[in-house]
Amino acid sequence: MPFFANKKIIFIFGCLTIFFPGAFVFGFPGVMASEWQAFFHVNKAQIGRVMFFILAGTGFSMVLAGKLQEKIPSHFIIFIGSFVCSIAMIFVGQAAVIEHVYIWAFMEGFFCGFVYIPCLTIFQKMFPENKGLIIGILNLTFGGSAAVMSPVFTWLLVSKGYVFISNFAAVISIVLGTSFALFIRIPGNEKDQAKHQLSTLPVKKILRMSSFWFLWFVWALAGAAGISLIVLASSFRAQLGYGITQYVYRLTGFNVLNGMGRLICGRLSNKYSKQKILMTVFLMASLAYFLMPQFTDLYIISFLACFIGLSFGALFTVSAPLVTEVFGLVFTAYGFFAGFLGPWVSGIILDISGSNFQIVFSLFGVFYLISSMLIFGVKK
Repeated sequence: MPFFANKKIIFIFGCLTIFFPGAFVFGFPGVMASEWQAFFHVNKAQIGRVMFFILAGTGFSMVLAGKLQEKIPSHFIIFIGSFVCSIAMIFVGQAAVIEHVYIWAFMEGFFCGFVYIPCLTIFQKMFPENKGLIIGILNLTFGGSAAVMSPVFTWLLVSKGYVFISNFAAVISIVLGTSFALFIRIPGNEKDQAKHQLSTLPVKKILRMSSFWFLWFVWALAGAAGISLIVLASSFRAQLGYGITQYVYRLTGFNVLNGMGRLICGRLSNKYSKQKILMTVFLMASLAYFLMPQFTDLYIISFLACFIGLSFGALFTVSAPLVTEVFGLVFTAYGFFAGFLGPWVSGIILDISGSNFQIVFSLFGVFYLISSMLIFGVKK
């Protein structure tokens, strides 16, 4: 079998390509949040908008990427997404005002979807007999990349500076990620590729499905609670008096389980009820949020953050196979509403309340409780 036609080799290329967009979305903002706040003299609500713009960009691209796959070969879409995600890192390194960071955030989120959705589609089609495990590994790479890169970003920030870290991230992403993107395709000729394109349902039919709306609200609420910890980690660290090199453990704990949760829950979803898996991890994350403001010990907080990361990762992996044909549309809840309900609103609450994390974390605990009930309204 030719090297570039080997399914396992193609899958490795897919993991390498998706690794860096994941690190830029889940890792870089968490490391840079306090730096941006000090550098641009902005408040917590303004920093929270960074994740809002990332998710808004992702929300737009998830639907568009699914439609483009019907007309353009998926590997071209992946290449474009990966390349622009990389170049955007050079742009953010030159940011002079917070609005430049917002532009970067939207670009990163938008073109990240061009990598994520086609990869998800291709590998589900390529490995139909072991879909849960494959999606789990792919999502482990996507979500877990931040666990690997956050300490690297932190070390480079402290030792080399902001501009260096941005340029370094862009170059390494192009060399080790984008360069493999054009090889991510289902082996066979163009006619075979066409057969593997993911079919989509009419939007009107989707909007009449009760399962769609149950899962839409789950993504809005659980997505908001999960993604918020990335930017809140920095502010909570400052309130507790920890330095940037110390609090990265908390962010790493979240991202490790964000990645591992995608693999573990993806594997479990092949054998057990997806709804029960999600209910369990949502309840665990809810309890973690309620308990977190009661502690000041770094290791206990990092341990609790792991449960939130686990839930966040499971949301991606376990819910996607439930609604494969409408996943892009479901993702609009995450893109357009989770970013507002989570990072943005929590920033406003913290500014008004004098950084009262008890209020914010309790709110997210309630979000997870509601999600644990809504998920049982979702049918495949």
